[in-house]
Amino acid sequence: MGSSFLAAAFLVGCAGAAPTATSGTADPEYYKPGETLAPDRVYSPTIRTVQCFKAGFELAAPVIELGGTEQVVLRFDDLAPAIEDLSYTLVHCDHSWVPTDLPVGVYLEGASNAYLPPGRQSYNTLQPFIHYELVVPNMDMRPIRSGNYLIKVYRGGDEEDLVLTRRFLVMEPVTGINARVAPTRQVDLRDAAQQVDFTISTNNLPVQDPFGELHVTLLQNMRWDDARTGAQPRFVRGSELVYDFPTQGLFMAGNEHRNFDAKNLRFVTNRIERIVPGAGEQVYEAWLMPEAPRTIRRYNNQQDINGKYLVRNDMVDGDPLGADYVLVHFTLPLEAPLMSAPYVYGQLSDWQCRPEFRMEWDEAKSAYHAAILLKQGFYDFSFVTQARGEAPDITAIEGSHFETENDYTVLLYYTDRMQRLDRLVGVRWVNSRR
Repeated sequence: MGSSFLAAAFLVGCAGAAPTATSGTADPEYYKPGETLAPDRVYSPTIRTVQCFKAGFELAAPVIELGGTEQVVLRFDDLAPAIEDLSYTLVHCDHSWVPTDLPVGVYLEGASNAYLPPGRQSYNTLQPFIHYELVVPNMDMRPIRSGNYLIKVYRGGDEEDLVLTRRFLVMEPVTGINARVAPTRQVDLRDAAQQVDFTISTNNLPVQDPFGELHVTLLQNMRWDDARTGAQPRFVRGSELVYDFPTQGLFMAGNEHRNFDAKNLRFVTNRIERIVPGAGEQVYEAWLMPEAPRTIRRYNNQQDINGKYLVRNDMVDGDPLGADYVLVHFTLPLEAPLMSAPYVYGQLSDWQCRPEFRMEWDEAKSAYHAAILLKQGFYDFSFVTQARGEAPDITAIEGSHFETENDYTVLLYYTDRMQRLDRLVGVRWVNSRR
C-alpha cells in the first residue's frame, strides 16, 4: 500500500461531471456537548472531509519537529449555509491521549485560544460548502513542548460547543530507533502477518527506569484505532534497549486497499461503473463496480496509497474550494448477510466504523450497499467488520497476505518527571518492503 503510487494516481484523470445536495441518508449519531474530549472526532453532522497533515504533502502524517519550521495543516468543509465564528486551542496529552492537567502556558507560547481564519465559500459546486483551513504553529500559538497534541475546534468562545478534534504530534529527535519489518515467528501466521522488530538507543536521555519511563506506540498506516502499546524491552545493554519481536509488534498484514478515482466527473474510470447526474441541482452520483470479497484469492500486487485519499478536481488545479461532492455508491455482493454489517473504511471514515459508513443488506440484490457523500478525489478504501469494543477486522472480507505493502510507525515517549509530561523523543517510519 505505497505512496510510490501517488504519481500514478495523479495521472489518472477520469470520473464524471459535477455534483450538489446532501447525502440523502439519515444523520449519523454524533457526539453531544459535554462529552469526554476524544481524539479525531467530528461533533457536528454538517462537517465533512476533515484532513490533518504536515504542510506540503497531503498524504504526510501530521508529525512535526519541535522548534522547527514545519507546520501542520487542518482543513475541513461545513455544509451549513452560513460562515461561523470558530475558535481553536491546542491540548497537550500524555502518551495514551489523555489530556494533561498542566497550565496551558507550560506547553504553549502565545495565546491559549484563537479564532480560525474566516471560512471561504466554495465556487462552481453543486453542493455549496464553507471551507476552513488552519495552520499550526502560527503567530498566535506555538507548542513549546514535544508530545501528543489535539487541535480542538469549537464555536465562538464556548469550548463545550465542539465542532471537531484532530491529533498531531510534535517530536524532538533525542533518541535513535532502529526498526524493521520481519516475518513473524508464529508459523501459523507467516502467510498473513507482519512483525515489527526494533531497538532503541536512549543516547543522552536521562532514563533511570526504562520500564516505567519509556512508552512505545506502534502504528500500521497511522491507524490509531489499532495502536499497539505496552511493549517492554527484552534486553537492556547500557543505553540500548532491545525489544526483540514484541507481541505488540505483530500485525495482520491485510490486503492492498481498493480504490477509485473521482477527480474528473466527465469520464468513468476502471473502478466506476457509471456516473449519473442528479436531478435539478442535486449532486452527481457515482456507482462503483461491485467489489467481491478477497479472502480466498491469491495476493494481487495492486498499488495503493495505504488507505488514504487525495482531494482533487482536475478541472480547477486541485483547489479544495472547487472540488465538488459526489454521492458514491459502494456495493459488496455476498451469498448471505454477515453476522454483523460491514463498513466502508479508511482515512475517508477517519479510520473508524462510523454510522454513516455502515452498509445495509439488500435482499433483492443479495449485496450490501452504502451511499456516501464524498468530495472529489482519489480514494483508497476497504470493507471491514467490527465486534463490539474491538478494532475493525481488516481480514474478514479483504483477507491478509504477508506480501502486502504497509507503512509502520514507531513512537517513543519519555515521561519527564521534571516537566511533568510525556515527551515524544523518537519517531521512526519503516516500510514492509523498504
